Amino acid sequence: MTHMPLQAAPTQAFRPAAPTPLASAPPDPRHLLDEALVRLRGAEPAAPVVDALADGLRWLRNTAAPAAWQRSVAALRAHSLLTLLHENPFARRGFRKPRGYAGDAPMLDMLYRGEAVLENEQPGALGLTLFRRDLAAPVGVAARARLAVVAERIDMVAEARRNPHVLALGCGHLREAELSKAVQAGRIGRFVALDQDAASLAVVQMEHAARGIETLHRSPKATFDGTLPRGGFDLVYATTLFDDLSDRLAHTVTTACFALLRPGGRLVLLNADRDMADAGYLEACCDWVRFLRDAPGVMRLAHGVPPAETALCRVVQGGHRETQMLEIVRRGETA
Repeated sequence: MTHMPLQAAPTQAFRPAAPTPLASAPPDPRHLLDEALVRLRGAEPAAPVVDALADGLRWLRNTAAPAAWQRSVAALRAHSLLTLLHENPFARRGFRKPRGYAGDAPMLDMLYRGEAVLENEQPGALGLTLFRRDLAAPVGVAARARLAVVAERIDMVAEARRNPHVLALGCGHLREAELSKAVQAGRIGRFVALDQDAASLAVVQMEHAARGIETLHRSPKATFDGTLPRGGFDLVYATTLFDDLSDRLAHTVTTACFALLRPGGRLVLLNADRDMADAGYLEACCDWVRFLRDAPGVMRLAHGVPPAETALCRVVQGGHRETQMLEIVRRGETA
C-alpha cells in the first residue's frame, strides 16, 4: 500500500494570507456587513466588494469559536445586505433550497455551465455581476476542475479495460459523462448512476439513456446494504457526494466502495478542502454547509481499507487546490 507523503504533497492546503486590515483580530461582523452594504449601494464594482466580504467571513469562520461564528451567520441573515446578495441566482437557490438541500444538481449546473442555465432566472445587473463573480471564484473553478478530473479517470479505465463497469455515487446530472470520450464513444460496458434525488436522475435518464447508462434511486447506503455487487466495478467515484457526508458515514462508504471494486479497480473520491476561500461566504449567504477536509482528513477515510489489498492509496489535488482527491487501486491487474 503506497501512501503519498502528505507533508510534501502538492495537495497541501492553500492558505492565502488574510487581508492586511484583518491581520490582527477578527473583524466586527456588523461593521463588515454595513461596509459591504454601503459599497454595494454605491458606485463601486460589486465583485471586489463581495471578495472583501468573503475574506472577512473566512477570517471569522476560521478564527472564531463555533458559537461566535454562528452569531456572525445570524447577523448576516438578519441584515439587509442579504437581500442584495440574493439577487445572485446561485446564492438565492442555495438559500431557498427548492429541493430541500443546498448544492443540488441545478445549483451545481450554474457553476458548471454558467450563464447558459440562467434563461429562466433573468437576474438584474447586480445579480448577474455577483453570479459572474462566483463563476470566476475558486468555488466555480474548482467545481469545473472536478468534472475534468473524473472524466479523465473514466477514460483512463476504459483505455485499460474493455467495456469496464463504472459506478457514479451522488451523480447529480452526471455532467462529467459529457466530457468523457469513452462514454460518448460507447466504450463503457455498464454505467450505474446513483443518486437519492429523483429529479436529478430524471435528467440523467433523459440525456443518457440512449448510451445505456442506468439510474439507481438510492442513498449512499446502497454501497453497503447488498444492493450493489461486491467486486463488480472497475471504477467507483464520487464527484461531490463526500462534501455532504459526516466523517463516520464517509468512512463507512469509503470502505464499502473499496469492496465493490474488481481486482485492479479504482476508487476516486473528491472532497472540498477545509481551507477553501469562500467557505464562510457560502455558509452564511447561501446556507451551503459542507464537510470540508484537508489531505490528512481525506486520507483517514481510507483507514478501513485493508492495506494488503491495495496497490495504491494516495491523496492528490482534485484538479484544483481547493479539492482533495482520494485515489485507491485494488491489488490485481492494474486498471
